Amino acid sequence: MSEPRHPRLARPSDFESSDDDYTTTMDSFFSGQKPLFSLSEKIWSPPTDVYEAGSTIYVKIEIAGVREEDLDIAIDGNLLRVRGKRREDLPSRAKATFHLMELRYGQFERVFGLPSSLDLGSVSATYRDGFLLIEIPKLRSEPREIQITVD
Repeated sequence: MSEPRHPRLARPSDFESSDDDYTTTMDSFFSGQKPLFSLSEKIWSPPTDVYEAGSTIYVKIEIAGVREEDLDIAIDGNLLRVRGKRREDLPSRAKATFHLMELRYGQFERVFGLPSSLDLGSVSATYRDGFLLIEIPKLRSEPREIQITVD
């Protein structure tokens, strides 16, 4: 018979891998091989602002150091997907000792759900000063008269 578990309580096995990761990270730090917190190994999410002004929705993503050719913006149905890669332009890790590493490198991705009231055929994007700015105009809703037919 399996014992009941509360969904908010972690099982001991949930902590084992975290403990192993912590031990490995600390061992690496004190041996001088890797930074204490390496942020370059997993897909990351860049900081983003989504706001509305007038008849446009803006998505502003901070991705300083990302090359234009390493960016991919796509709209699939009602989803806006921004993917890319920030390359590590650093000395070889074998030759460098990092004391602090806060910048993220490697693959990143952000996905945003879009309302149906947007003109997805008129989306534009600009990359300047480390920011990607995506502009999505709203569809114009013009009032219209409806004819009534009498039988």
